[in-house]
Amino acid sequence: MSSGLEDALIELREAQNVLARRSTPAFDARLQAVREWQSTCTAELHKGLAQRYNGEQLLHFLTRSFYLEADWSELTADPGKIASRIGRIIEDDRPLVIAVRLQHTADTLDAELADALDARAPQAPITPTRYVRAFRDVGQFDIREQQISWVRELVDLLGGFADNRAAYWAFKLAGSPAKALGMGHTYALLAEGFSAMRSTRDLESATREAVALQHRELDRLTGRSASGA
Repeated sequence: MSSGLEDALIELREAQNVLARRSTPAFDARLQAVREWQSTCTAELHKGLAQRYNGEQLLHFLTRSFYLEADWSELTADPGKIASRIGRIIEDDRPLVIAVRLQHTADTLDAELADALDARAPQAPITPTRYVRAFRDVGQFDIREQQISWVRELVDLLGGFADNRAAYWAFKLAGSPAKALGMGHTYALLAEGFSAMRSTRDLESATREAVALQHRELDRLTGRSASGA
């Protein structure tokens, strides 16, 4: 495996250590509120699309299991060891590199959003107007664009893998070795993602429409749609 996964894990660990050092009841509550808000809004935005493509399981995976609930500690504890062993679970570590990069950027941007919200209205509940103002205060829209591109690439890679019957069964057989290597949580997360993608009808079209919808939402949040009208 390349050093890309190891580097990504080291950067994620450093970002999470920064958040840990900032931890206070108030900050943690605000950060969790930001994440819950974004998860709920994204799920609602894509709800109709998910229903058309039998993609409810995939939508739940992306907005809840992956974004809100994934535990990365078993990967960040020893990035070098994980990078050297991941080949025993999956042949190509690119999907995991993308997933780690997504989590890293999400951690960073979510913390900045929490700060921006408190800078304008400390302890005030999140509302659509307050969220948009904070979103624009944070900026970094190029990173938001990159996140959308990463999600598309991640779904394309894992979807193709899940559709490859031989590769999929090889992955299923890797469950016990993954647990023995201390990567049980990572394997369970990947398995849930594969299952969600296999249950989605016409994954390629669903992904294309979802990406277009997310770009339109980003334009709305940044104000680009209004300025370009």
